Amino acid sequence: MTGPSEWLRAAEVAPLECQRDEFSLPQGMVYLNCAYMGPLPNSVRDAGARALAARASPAGIGAEAFFEPAERARRGCAALVNADPERTALVTSTAQAVALAIRNLAIAPGRTVVVPGEQFPSNVLGWRRLARTGVELKTVPRPEDDAALAAGLSVAGLWNRRLVEAIDERCAAVAIEPGHWTDGTRFDLEAVGARARAVGAAVIVDATQFVGAMALDVARLQPDLLVAHAYKSMLSHYGLGFAVFGPRFAEDDAMVPLDEHWMVRRDAEIFTQLVDYQDAFAPGMRRFDTNVRASTVLVESLAEATRRLQDWRPERVEARCRRVSKAFDAAARGLGYGAAEPADRTANLFGLRAPAGTDLEALRQRLRSENIYVSIRGESLRVSLHVYNDDGDLETLVRALAA
Repeated sequence: MTGPSEWLRAAEVAPLECQRDEFSLPQGMVYLNCAYMGPLPNSVRDAGARALAARASPAGIGAEAFFEPAERARRGCAALVNADPERTALVTSTAQAVALAIRNLAIAPGRTVVVPGEQFPSNVLGWRRLARTGVELKTVPRPEDDAALAAGLSVAGLWNRRLVEAIDERCAAVAIEPGHWTDGTRFDLEAVGARARAVGAAVIVDATQFVGAMALDVARLQPDLLVAHAYKSMLSHYGLGFAVFGPRFAEDDAMVPLDEHWMVRRDAEIFTQLVDYQDAFAPGMRRFDTNVRASTVLVESLAEATRRLQDWRPERVEARCRRVSKAFDAAARGLGYGAAEPADRTANLFGLRAPAGTDLEALRQRLRSENIYVSIRGESLRVSLHVYNDDGDLETLVRALAA
């Protein structure tokens, strides 16, 4: 599986320090739950507040407000994953982008769609509905520890091998994440993508948990669609995110959106001509934009969040998360908690397997009573980091687990 050595070496040139002062997290709170919802940086909060104040008296809001802020947000989102802004659309959610893909792929009965077991629902439920038409949803479950041991591989290594093997000539699409949302098991997007391209299958990536906190390069990975809802690792609001469309979608003028709103049409910014109905779309992937992009609170917050994340740089955020959690691994194992090796998991999100007999929900509640915030997902105690976390946060978690 492709390792992170190159971006780690680059990131170590200018290591990122803790950015907690850029947030308004209460003193004493240990927030290790960004994969549930990311806190807003102060500058993002303030950008949204300014937009809300302006909206209270709309006389000063001109036609440009429907377009210019969205273009800043589009450019910022694209920059985080090394994408072309002209192939980037603003969407309300992962589910909306996946629905766009399903509508435009036109997968015939008898074909397959490959997904990892227990993937987040937004990149599964639409494919399940498609399965009612005769398309087979081919789920590749997490391997058991014994199977991985017998194969001489880690669980992540065997899971990735089985995913690649599941992509055969019948495969029309692979729906996947950079890492599993429950415990951060790292998926080899390069190997999966190479195999998918070899059989002509589309690759649909939900990167909601990772954009902004992981080095992702769509120019190298070549997904057909990569989408991220911005309220987690992108540190913005629920209700607006972005999707990058590959050539399969971007170079076909026949591709159609889910609805027919006016804002994505050519010359829509000329309000005096809106009754001269346009069938032609605005250039690029704006045809897939949501009209929620006109919500100034959401779009100005998103634009500012992407600016801050570009300042920090995703590869430096990723390297920082890996450094902060390095000593934690041994400490957690010493308490009987299991975790994947760092090379097999994402840096900003990982799961701990508790000792047998542990009541995970009771444990989560106990931690919360001590102002430590984590999640339970599947069979894992999920820990998720970002720029506001430091070694002390994980040391506090270790002490609480030991108690």
